Amino acid sequence: MSFGKITIRLFIIIIIFFYRPVIGIGQILNIDKSDTSDYVNKAKVTANFSTGLEVDRQQITLYDATNTAEMMVQKKKELFIAAASYRFTYNGPDDILNAGFIHLRFRHNYKNKYQPETFVQYQWDNKRGLEYRALAGANIRYNLWKGDKWDFNAGLGLMYEEERWNYDAVDSSKLPANTTPITNKLIKINSYIRLDWKASDNSDLSVNIFVQTRPNSFKPRIAPHAQWNINAGKHIGFSISISGIYDQAPVVPIHNFYYSLSNSITFKM
Repeated sequence: MSFGKITIRLFIIIIIFFYRPVIGIGQILNIDKSDTSDYVNKAKVTANFSTGLEVDRQQITLYDATNTAEMMVQKKKELFIAAASYRFTYNGPDDILNAGFIHLRFRHNYKNKYQPETFVQYQWDNKRGLEYRALAGANIRYNLWKGDKWDFNAGLGLMYEEERWNYDAVDSSKLPANTTPITNKLIKINSYIRLDWKASDNSDLSVNIFVQTRPNSFKPRIAPHAQWNINAGKHIGFSISISGIYDQAPVVPIHNFYYSLSNSITFKM
């Protein structure tokens, strides 16, 4: 390896350790892409892990950490994906932020143009008043385009969702007389589109847009997500992402739009 390449990689790693975003949250990592190579009889495992920790001490100690992991297992015509994230911020004895998710997904004949996929997910986010959200569903995924640099696919299906919201994130001026937490159990249409662009040999960009709504009432939740990944070596990389949620009819009177910006160091297997 040339001295110039070593210098560039060291520079990128230094940036990773000293650059911190204003707003941060864990994200699903970027290894769920369509694959047109031959099926493999022997199990193939791909895994990513990203982590970050900050500890600040003045009158009290502030802890801020994000840990995110994703694993993908391919064997014959089956694909299994497991992802999890946990983000917390503690200010002395106070729990400022506690958020995370666990996501499992299974796809059969995952190299076909059309393929079935099933999924389950559990998540929470105390900053927004979401005590929990549990869902399970199934989609038909369609690989619209697969090229050397571009990868474009979409999915459409149904899911069952149960979620419980409290009023911790609601402005005091908007609090109702009854602040008992609300639990909803709904069937929803679930859809998404995903675009991947390989910008260079060492970087790629992915853009996802999820849309979920009730079949009898179009009041959608729209969740865009964009992530840029840079490889600094075979087993280490850097990513920066921005995510948002627009909820036309939130369960409790919080802001309709919420967004987050984050960066992370990524370790790959």
